[in-house]
Amino acid sequence: MIELEEPRDVRQLIKAWLTEICDTGKLPFEGGGTVVQLLNVWLRSYEIEKVTDLEERVKALEEQKQT
Repeated sequence: MIELEEPRDVRQLIKAWLTEICDTGKLPFEGGGTVVQLLNVWLRSYEIEKVTDLEERVKALEEQKQT
């Protein structure tokens, strides 16, 4: 089972897949486009989550500065 908790996990997975492709000349899975699309969605959702968190922190700091 693949566990993706951080963006680096996705990068490590892609690195392992690329190594396998270079070594064997074959994709380590079928439906590669679907897998890549899912990884992109996962990374985008992670980025959005982090941006939202940063926006909330900035807002809290701005409110604190005004008081």
